[in-house]
Amino acid sequence: MAFVNEKEREQKVVQEVSIDELWKHTAFIAQEDRLSGSEGEIRAVQYFKKVMESFGFDVKILQIENFISLPIHASLVILSPEIRKLPCITHSFSRSTPPDGIEAELIYVPKGSDRETKGKIVLNDGIAYPAACWNIEKKGALGQVWINENDLPINMIITTIWGHPTPETLDYIPKNVVISMNKANGDFLKSLCEKGPVRVLLTTETWTGFKKVPLAIADIRGRVEPNKYVLYSSHIDSWHKGATDNATANACILETARILSKYRKELRYGVRCIWWSGHSHGRYSGSTWYADYNWEDLYENAIVHLNVDSLGCQGATDYSKVECTAELYDLEKSLIKDYTTQCPPYCRISRGCDSSFLGIGVPSLFGLLSRQPQSHSDELFQGFAWFWHTEADTLDKIDRHILLKDTQICMAALWTLCTAPVLPFNFVSVADEMILHLLGLQRKAKDTFDLTPAIKKVEMFRCKASELNRICTEMKIQHNKLEESSVDQRYESTVKKLNQCLIKLSRILLPIHYCAADRFDADPAFFIPPFPRLERLGELGMMDRNVDMFKFLERRIVREKNRVCHFINEAIGLINETLQQTVMY
Repeated sequence: MAFVNEKEREQKVVQEVSIDELWKHTAFIAQEDRLSGSEGEIRAVQYFKKVMESFGFDVKILQIENFISLPIHASLVILSPEIRKLPCITHSFSRSTPPDGIEAELIYVPKGSDRETKGKIVLNDGIAYPAACWNIEKKGALGQVWINENDLPINMIITTIWGHPTPETLDYIPKNVVISMNKANGDFLKSLCEKGPVRVLLTTETWTGFKKVPLAIADIRGRVEPNKYVLYSSHIDSWHKGATDNATANACILETARILSKYRKELRYGVRCIWWSGHSHGRYSGSTWYADYNWEDLYENAIVHLNVDSLGCQGATDYSKVECTAELYDLEKSLIKDYTTQCPPYCRISRGCDSSFLGIGVPSLFGLLSRQPQSHSDELFQGFAWFWHTEADTLDKIDRHILLKDTQICMAALWTLCTAPVLPFNFVSVADEMILHLLGLQRKAKDTFDLTPAIKKVEMFRCKASELNRICTEMKIQHNKLEESSVDQRYESTVKKLNQCLIKLSRILLPIHYCAADRFDADPAFFIPPFPRLERLGELGMMDRNVDMFKFLERRIVREKNRVCHFINEAIGLINETLQQTVMY
């Protein structure tokens, strides 16, 4: 008998997702606060262990040491032109003030203003985003006050250090005092600043240091290649009750694990489920720790990083900004279209959602799924609900229907990745994205630098990737035609070679396209542009060719262009070698 139609099998498995099970898990996890290393977080992790073991997963709970920052207290008192105390919050990695606080002039700085801020406390509109806080600190401000758009201030983590600090990044630990307040109180402060000088007393307290936090890991091994696995993760630490951020995603992992355990004999590859701590209060320190201490295993065996975050929010009906790395876009588009009828355009994976594995070369899928359709005043945070990172993120903010749909999409993605005979990667999409970005860099460089050799290399790679796609598609077709008993060693050997090639291509290409730092290191928590080591071509395009700095920078760009060309050549060679070894039916 021929194999059951793969799509029908996927849909049958997806239909087993139970909203009642999802709700049971979510309600348990969201019943108490879960700061990194807290008793509430530990109880949630113990629940993970109990549930996963009941499904037959191999479970480990590690206690790891992370650099964590927990806000404790904040106060802002207006001293003149009148005396008034305004409620506010401080943030992870804000500096603590002396017990009697710091007193200074408060000045309002509209977005885009170049007003002198040295020695002042700066009043800003928006969210206390790390890069923005860092830029204000560099200008010599004593402190920062951020005005959020809603009735509740938004908890944030302001450090730009990704994960664990090192000697090279210690200077980036924030030195400013940073607080946030709601719109009404912020607008009152703005009105005072518009009328004349304002002095305030700012007092903050945070606990920052090394802390033991839990890392919950559960494994189920595949049948064909038991060492290979999908890295399937969410963070367990949260702000306040964190019902939608991130109890719903934690529940999604538990429920999809239940279903996978029923069909373990059909899994070609395994799944490694991890709940990270240190996401909210250590800037992804849990996933960074895991990348550092499991680098070789991740490089050899991780197929995809599938991360889930903030599922099932009320009003989150927009799936147009679902993120992934380009090789997974065909899969993502198909899944979203099948389960929502929406057809999302390609959206490059961003610097968030514990994306700590791009330097290793592990392709990434999801993070956020459903988003709010209305625009947000801060473009960096479009799609987040008003209750995100606030004390209002409680069970009543969950839409059961959206949570079910989000979990079904995750289940479908997992099923496809774990059972597909040939991994659903498309490197033509990667080549197209690379060409687009290299052409954009060439325009920035104007006629000061020629990227044509790199562009031509990627065009050659695209041709080879197209040929690889054709072979992969033929093997998938053959798989659907074969009798189950006729899937012999020769077929499996061919599939294994193709999959090894697909995984290795990501290892080669992702670091040059996504990372400015060495692949064994972590980039800061800033926006990282495509081909980040070539980004200074824009500076070159605006320079006088005769100045020394032009010549210094030009040599740097030459070396970076050589680096890109080298790794594209390596990718072309890998495809050629794989195609020569591939035995077709």
